Amino acid sequence: MTTAGLSPRIAALRVLLGFLILVAVQAVADDSQSGQIRGRVSIPQKFAPELPPGMGISAAKVILDGGAVSTLPTSDGYFVINNVNPGPHLLQVVHPRLIFDPVRIEAEDAKGTIKMSAYMADMEHGRGAKLKYPLGLAPSGMFQYLEKREEFNIMTVFKSPMALIMLFSTGMMFLMPKLQPMLEEEKRQRLEGDKQPGEDAKAVKN
Repeated sequence: MTTAGLSPRIAALRVLLGFLILVAVQAVADDSQSGQIRGRVSIPQKFAPELPPGMGISAAKVILDGGAVSTLPTSDGYFVINNVNPGPHLLQVVHPRLIFDPVRIEAEDAKGTIKMSAYMADMEHGRGAKLKYPLGLAPSGMFQYLEKREEFNIMTVFKSPMALIMLFSTGMMFLMPKLQPMLEEEKRQRLEGDKQPGEDAKAVKN
């Protein structure tokens, strides 16, 4: 095979090699312009008795910017989100029963590397208290799916007209048997009083 026959092949290999080098350089450049969010989700023991089976760490999901990127934590609660671009981001932990406070992530380009800073998300001011990094995320409460039953208060009974009528009726049932003899005695005395003047008048005529 002649040297002239190898030239087109060598030229093609050179073009292919140059293309691969360009792709590799671009990939390195992209990696240098994106960062990584790392942290751990944990559930304190005080919440464990209130959670049904299967509603622990395995039910949690970590989402970034409203679900544009999401990941599941490991069985130990650790999570990683790659390819995070510079700028502010909103990170949330979604759980069916537990409430996690949202976190504001600020990714800053510092000399070719991305530096991550974390703050409590403040909907009014944007930035709340600064958080440690890597993140340690724990729930702040639980969703209440059932209304809390009101505690019994005796005063509420007297605010109900029906309850007042029932109380009055019950009271009269107990009082009437005791009042009846008194009413009959008063009636008897009144009748005797009415008869007495008539008898005195008859005695005077006689």
